[in-house]
Order: sequence, then C-alpha cells, then structure tokens
Amino acid sequence: MSLKQQLRQLRPKFAAAAQAIYDSWEQDEDGFDEEFGGGGICDAIANAIMGLMPSGIDTMDGGQPGDEHAFVIAFNDTEACTVDIPPGVYESGGGYNWKKRQGVTITEDDVEIIPINRSDIEPEDY
Repeated sequence: MSLKQQLRQLRPKFAAAAQAIYDSWEQDEDGFDEEFGGGGICDAIANAIMGLMPSGIDTMDGGQPGDEHAFVIAFNDTEACTVDIPPGVYESGGGYNWKKRQGVTITEDDVEIIPINRSDIEPEDY
C-alpha cells in the first residue's frame, strides 16, 4: 500500500484530533486565547497529526521560515506527502492574527494529502 493510501485511511483520526483542538479553542472578544494568544491553531493541529502517525511513517514540520501556516510532511524511505487541513477551514485572518470560524465541523474531507517528491526533503535527525 502506498504512503498516500495509508495516510488517507487515517483522515478520520486526523479530522477528529483537529476537531478536538478547535473545540477547545476559546478566544475572547479581542481574539485572544490563553494557550494560543492571538495566533491560530495550525501548530497544535499539525502536532496532533504527527502524534497519530503509525510506526514506519516519519514526520517533519512543513512550511518555510516566515510562513504563517504549519502543516505536516509525512514520509518513509521512498515516498513523501504533505498532510494538511487548510486554515481557511477553521479560522480566518493572516499573519499571527487569526479568528476562530464559528460552528465548524472538521471532517475527513477537509484533510488534504498531497504526494511530493521524496528527494525534495532532507529530514534532519528525525
């Protein structure tokens, strides 16, 4: 089974973990949260997704310096994919000022899994 197929099977678990983080996100009227400040929850969602990876699938942070969105790169010896729930699904804003979209239900259909070239990533001591 390909890496993409393995990850697609995990989409319900990824969505449920993201939903739990979203549900616990409580911003005040100024958009401040005790845990996340004025930023969004993408880092927490990416970390939760990483924690759900089975043995044989390694992960690293996706994004670039200065990028305002965190996502996951999942990989094995031969394949790699990004795993992401786009921020527009659960928040709006930009930079480090994000607002919770009210009434969101995150589903497995919101989880994007996109193959990338394994040769394009060089994981550091993962």
